[in-house]
Amino acid sequence: MQTDDKNGMLYLIDGSLNEVISHYYHIYNSDSQNVLKHLSPSLEILLVFNFGTNIQISFNNSTSPHEIKKGCAVIGPVRKMLNYELKEGADAIIVNFRLSGFYRLFKVPLNNFDGETVYDPDQITDQFSFNELFKTLLEMNDLKARLSIISSFIVHYIHKMDDAAQPLIDGEHYFYNPATHPVKAIASDANLTERTVQIRFQKYAGYSPKELLRFLRFKMVLGRLIDDKEKITDMFEIISAFNYHDQSHLIKDFQHFLGTTPQQFIKDLKGKEFFTVGSGTKNPDTFEQ
Repeated sequence: MQTDDKNGMLYLIDGSLNEVISHYYHIYNSDSQNVLKHLSPSLEILLVFNFGTNIQISFNNSTSPHEIKKGCAVIGPVRKMLNYELKEGADAIIVNFRLSGFYRLFKVPLNNFDGETVYDPDQITDQFSFNELFKTLLEMNDLKARLSIISSFIVHYIHKMDDAAQPLIDGEHYFYNPATHPVKAIASDANLTERTVQIRFQKYAGYSPKELLRFLRFKMVLGRLIDDKEKITDMFEIISAFNYHDQSHLIKDFQHFLGTTPQQFIKDLKGKEFFTVGSGTKNPDTFEQ
């Protein structure tokens, strides 16, 4: 986990826009040497504005990389470790959407987003032109001015929360309570069937409640390992602490999310520029809209 990232700056969001996106992330590279980074799964949808050199990305150990060229792109929900290479001249702004935030802007169901395809946002929706927005941003050199224009654009075109999505947002906290069955709790609060709750998650978020629970547990495991990277890790303690059935169950999650084993991840942790969503700077700026 990089607490001070020389190739990136995170900008937190204040105000009503925070209900839609969690933060902006500016990535760049002014050196001649390429920089390879690894972003942990987040289940978030990312909107990329690339102003610099092409960015090569891949997921887990895939040998079939994609390339994000100059312009706009959409990736997500990010279900697996995202590897990206920053060449000299890299310069991009990443918009990280919150639960249902992407739907509120694009108004398209997320059921069919596979998480590993690079989409052209203008082919996802015809309500507005991201190509025209990008041309406006490209004429600017000031980062804060670019962020301000992006924020104004999103605020202008964002839709109100669908009534059908509100119970999911209201019940998000249930997923962080291990003593609660979140789907049952949300269904009970909103007088819905559990099946309806599951279908709405797929539509508005692009993943299932079960997938979210699995991810949140794994995210806590990563947090523990990153915090304890200078110590000798007892994997059986990890298995017990996070309610895994056995070692093979834990290994299965590492293979699914990161394409590696727990032991190899711990070994590589010191050498990789690996970070989780929300990390990136020791003292992130706050961008006020």
